[in-house]
Amino acid sequence: MKQQTKKRRCYYVSPTQDPEVYGGYVPSLVTENEAGHAPLIGNGDPMSQPWIWGKTLDEAEAFAAEKNTRKGLSEEDVDNIIASSMRAQYAGESEATK
Repeated sequence: MKQQTKKRRCYYVSPTQDPEVYGGYVPSLVTENEAGHAPLIGNGDPMSQPWIWGKTLDEAEAFAAEKNTRKGLSEEDVDNIIASSMRAQYAGESEATK
């Protein structure tokens, strides 16, 4: 039986998002080897709110870095997780064009 390993996840703040939409920068959760990311904007419930981690990109990125460090992830780990997600996205797009 193949042993399952838990995929690592990290927080990421997209610099291309419009902070005016939610009143600040919203982090996303990126999962290793899975295409895309999940913005933490709430679950659609009227009582849920987006996670705002800073009014500026610098504030939000610093908070994400702190959270990732608390999860035991180095900057290199985070870069590798994000790169694996981008590779998975590209691979999926490549397969769709065949």
